[in-house]
Amino acid sequence: MEVLYTLISEEKLYERLNTLSLCLSLPIQLLNESGIPLQQHNAVTSYCSLLKKNIVQVEDCSLLRLKAGQIASALGKSYIFSCHADLNHIAFPLVNRELLWGTIIIGPFLMDTPDSTLISKLAEKHQLSANLCLNLYDELQHIPVISPKRVTLISQLVDYIFAPLLSDERLLMQERQEKLYQQSRINETIQMYKGESPTDAAGFIYYKEKELLSKVKICDMTSARSVLNDLLGFVFFSEGRNIALIKSRALELTTLLSRVAIEGGAPADRILPLNHAFLTKIQGCPDDEELCFILQEIVESFIDNISLPEQGCKTIKMAIEYISTHFHEPLTLQTLADRLSLSPAYFSSLFSKQMNIGFQDYLTMVRVEEAKRLLSATAFPISQIAVSVGYADQSSFTKAFKRTTGMTPSQMR
Repeated sequence: MEVLYTLISEEKLYERLNTLSLCLSLPIQLLNESGIPLQQHNAVTSYCSLLKKNIVQVEDCSLLRLKAGQIASALGKSYIFSCHADLNHIAFPLVNRELLWGTIIIGPFLMDTPDSTLISKLAEKHQLSANLCLNLYDELQHIPVISPKRVTLISQLVDYIFAPLLSDERLLMQERQEKLYQQSRINETIQMYKGESPTDAAGFIYYKEKELLSKVKICDMTSARSVLNDLLGFVFFSEGRNIALIKSRALELTTLLSRVAIEGGAPADRILPLNHAFLTKIQGCPDDEELCFILQEIVESFIDNISLPEQGCKTIKMAIEYISTHFHEPLTLQTLADRLSLSPAYFSSLFSKQMNIGFQDYLTMVRVEEAKRLLSATAFPISQIAVSVGYADQSSFTKAFKRTTGMTPSQMR
């Protein structure tokens, strides 16, 4: 399959190009990224056929049109150019991620009434016979004449027709890629839990939901996606891919997320209608893969709508950043409060309010997440991992790990 057709379907391009060609009464050609013709709408003019038969090589036309497409791509818009026979064309680039995937060529046409001068120049340059000149002149009269103003309007029309199509297909492709990525992450989580799973499934799901809510509340998009995929993977593992059951959990989670968004500062008059729309979307979801992607969309949408109080947001973000780089140290509430020039009581209250989780629980969560990574990615002894994530000894680490995940570090490994 042509690379271009993986971006925009062949049928969609054919339908639009054919309609445009009929409306304009102009030949239109679709080229691939190498300048090779893929589609031709409206026959090549007899004038061009005569030229190609007697003067101009087909390869010359192809190279010129490819170059025109490259120039149009560099310009980021339609490019009007003249061919070897001084006939006008419009080149429109089909660009994705700054790469030229194809070119639409409209023409030939003239922008002024033809006269014998055009043929005389060709005759002088290529030493044409009188008979051929007469035939060319006769065929030249059939080349459409389009005013410069109308040419500009046609260029705009092409942009209106094809730019959104390209954008829509690019978004669809991006969505497909995101769905595949999300499913791969969820499947990785399922495989992990097949080895060892928490003994208290309900408690673990509750813990993961709470962790997700805290990430949404501080607008941590990357971590929120990761926690969501981890949560979905465990739900699929522990409860199976029962779409009715998963929908029920998704509805509950969406309501919780909407409340957290409002608590985080998002306008209620925006979140409540959005929440209603998402609940309706979940109920009409056809399969679990689509449902997973809708939940990711919900998380991202609520995060985008959150507007935390500026000072509180800034303070908590500073605290989160410090924890993420110093969790392996003997970090305490007092230490961090002093660093932020706040009283421990006020900082503790602010942290719990903004994060929906206490400081110590959050610190434990961060340490355990890093420990899980080290357990799966390295062969370090558990005692060494315990120290590297901030615990004084293996015993206290094991207790915190089991309390959080429902299993011991050895079982996780």
